[in-house]
Amino acid sequence: MAKLSSFLAPLTRRIPLAMAKQGRDGLLFQRLFWGTLAGCLATILLAESPVLDTMELNLLEWRFKIAHEINSKVLGTVKSTDIVLVTYDDDDQFDLEAEPIDGGPAPIQGVLANLIDTIQKGNPLLVVVDIDLSGKSDPELVKVFQKYRSNIVLALLGNLENASDFPSAELRKSCAACAYDHLQLESNGLVCQMPMVAVTPEGTVNSPIFTYGHEVFDSLPKAVAGLMASKSGIGPTVGQMPKFTQDDIPLYINFRGTKYDTFPAAEIVRGEVTPSHFDSKVVIIGTKFTQKQDNTPTVRTPLAQNVTHAQIQADAINTIHKNMIIHTFPRTILHHLLLLAGGTLGALSSILAMGTRTTSFLTTSMIIVTVTEIAFMMSHVYVPIVPLLAVLMLAFIFGTLIYLDTDLRLSNKELADAREAMQVRAEEERQRIAEDLHDETLPALSSVARMADKLSEELVDNPVPQEMRDKLDQAVVEMRRVINDLHPSVLETMGFKPALENLLVSLERDMNIETSFNDGDKHDDYGLSQMTRLQLYRIVQEGLNNIQKHSHANKVELSIGLQDTLLVIKVTDNGRGIDPSKIRADSHGLVNIRQRAQLIRAHVEWTKPETFESGTELRLKISVGTSEDNSRGNV
Repeated sequence: MAKLSSFLAPLTRRIPLAMAKQGRDGLLFQRLFWGTLAGCLATILLAESPVLDTMELNLLEWRFKIAHEINSKVLGTVKSTDIVLVTYDDDDQFDLEAEPIDGGPAPIQGVLANLIDTIQKGNPLLVVVDIDLSGKSDPELVKVFQKYRSNIVLALLGNLENASDFPSAELRKSCAACAYDHLQLESNGLVCQMPMVAVTPEGTVNSPIFTYGHEVFDSLPKAVAGLMASKSGIGPTVGQMPKFTQDDIPLYINFRGTKYDTFPAAEIVRGEVTPSHFDSKVVIIGTKFTQKQDNTPTVRTPLAQNVTHAQIQADAINTIHKNMIIHTFPRTILHHLLLLAGGTLGALSSILAMGTRTTSFLTTSMIIVTVTEIAFMMSHVYVPIVPLLAVLMLAFIFGTLIYLDTDLRLSNKELADAREAMQVRAEEERQRIAEDLHDETLPALSSVARMADKLSEELVDNPVPQEMRDKLDQAVVEMRRVINDLHPSVLETMGFKPALENLLVSLERDMNIETSFNDGDKHDDYGLSQMTRLQLYRIVQEGLNNIQKHSHANKVELSIGLQDTLLVIKVTDNGRGIDPSKIRADSHGLVNIRQRAQLIRAHVEWTKPETFESGTELRLKISVGTSEDNSRGNV
């Protein structure tokens, strides 16, 4: 908090003095200004934080699960009537790792030809092949693809930058559609997004599509959903699907948690599954390796662990077909809203009381979470909330610091005003006592002195009257010194600098100390108020008293002059000196000097002198460049 205060102090002093003079209204302005600035700064720092992106991804999984639980309680378990999964792995007694014989096609292609032919007997709407078929093609599989050309979709599992990983051209050209199977995997293995956004040759960002040579590969979910709509007349066509940009990646995985009928490939080939199960449905054929044979990274959806690619594609296809794509709230708009929210929350947190602030921010957090979850479920809009909550938290912290800092400064100001009022009353009381002594006590002493003179004339031979007269003269002198200490009229009659020089003259006369007065600019009026001049005079007077009592010095210098906008007064002696670090807190004289300096916003310090080999230098600095410092404390 001290660092924050020191950072803000130079800027705070630049706030218009008219605002600062308005008391609590000026304080409210400062809190709102700095709170808004801190909230906007926190938003700028957090808007693109990769740490928040990771936290948002983890929170997204939680939002999926919450939405799934609520949806399940309301609608129950949802089972797909449009999509069927066929799993194909080594448990089906097929050797998936068998190498091609003499550079020919992989044995898997022959099994797949038989499997597709069997499925097609059930009159499926589409058959999606989600299996790696890179390498040379099997003529039998090409015949099956050509035979059922109108309803077979082949997923390309290869690298789009390396065509050698693609299935052979014969297989690609024998299908009604070739789709690129794109899965966007996050760092934690969670699959939340599906489409691939690519830049067209014209340089514009288009829908999830990629062009390789003369072939166009669309994302598998989009291609299959478009074919489903064209064949069944239900669902959006490819032309009706929205265009996406890199800033608006949709979520093709939905929170409904749809269940799919799943059949092993071996049971279908052996005739244990009747073809009627595939009537008018989309059949997705995908591999399901055992842990021993599976070397691919484990992926998962927000609702399930160890999910196969086929099920992920099924979820994405079902989401598009049901018009339930979850759209990402545009980041450009979100950034502007975050900036507005950060400034608003920062301003509010800097003016609300602690209890109200905490309650309000907790309530706001709950509202943000609730509203965004409702938008996620009902409107299928995904609004990132981690940046919102992070901005809310930082705005709360910064606003609290600003509130405490300004409150502390207000308390210090009120304390300074109270001390100033006490000092003013003390000076008024000193002046009253000085006037009473001058108007009543001094005349009484003078009257007694005249009586002593009369007795001295009558009692010529008696020395007592003369001794009385001498004692009374000494008392009158001491009384005049006390009156001058209580209220230095020399400030009013002679001026500021002559009054300081008069203090040196008195010190030299009383203590036989060599003194010198250095006037650095030959000016007497620095625009200082009467209270400020009086306090400076008292500080110099106290400094000379300390020299007289403790320093054992025989030389004292007093210099005064301007340095830029600072009036600098130095009182230097060649005495035994004092260690500034060992100044006691209970030293009445030094504490009195500090308090007087704080009262007029002056800076006081004790250092080693530059002009003498030993001793102490009292250095006093006060600004004479602003009317605020000079008008304070007028009496």
